[in-house]
Amino acid sequence: MPDKSVLSLVLMGITVGRAVFFDFHPIASYKSFNVHELLCQNLGYDGLATVSSPEMYAYALKVTANLRQNTGEYIGLRNNSNTNIVNWDDGTLPAVDTPWRSSAKDFSTKRCGNIHFSGSIKSIQCDLKKFSLCGNHKNLPTEAHGRTILGQQPTGVSSSLSVTKVLSDLECVLLCGQDHRCRVAEFNFDLLTCMTLEAGSYTGFTVNSKFQTFVRNGFL
Repeated sequence: MPDKSVLSLVLMGITVGRAVFFDFHPIASYKSFNVHELLCQNLGYDGLATVSSPEMYAYALKVTANLRQNTGEYIGLRNNSNTNIVNWDDGTLPAVDTPWRSSAKDFSTKRCGNIHFSGSIKSIQCDLKKFSLCGNHKNLPTEAHGRTILGQQPTGVSSSLSVTKVLSDLECVLLCGQDHRCRVAEFNFDLLTCMTLEAGSYTGFTVNSKFQTFVRNGFL
């Protein structure tokens, strides 16, 4: 488990804790994707920012709110020319509920990721002159903002991201925060197990006193 972990957990209507530790740096200069990547690295960042989780995305929207009104912001998302797979620059795949801009997800010819002025994520040509958002990709603190449902568990589960032995419901929430794809974390009081689920892998919730479920906030 990472040393640096932070969560926002709403339990019985009480906010237990909340903080933001993402280190993003906007650059308000019209440059291409590759030039912005070098500028970010020269500033000491790993490169362009990955905004793969709902918490990262929400913070990215906040720090780019004024700049996005003029142009979109390059981010660390691209189609790898060797594999033809779209990845975040930290090596992870986009979550299934990533807020793509409608009709703007064609990474075959437009290989670079951009936050549109509306806030949605789209693919654009890498040589277009845009602003950018710098960030780091390794050893990031984790955040999970959401709420806990007591005495309920997910129903209609089609697949899971992981099933792990844990010591507490809090550890289960932290596990969810470590995976940008996780939207639900089910804690079993009897078995002390944590099952994490991504968006679209369950249909709802059902009453069961042996379970407690953390529901993570999704993308805005």
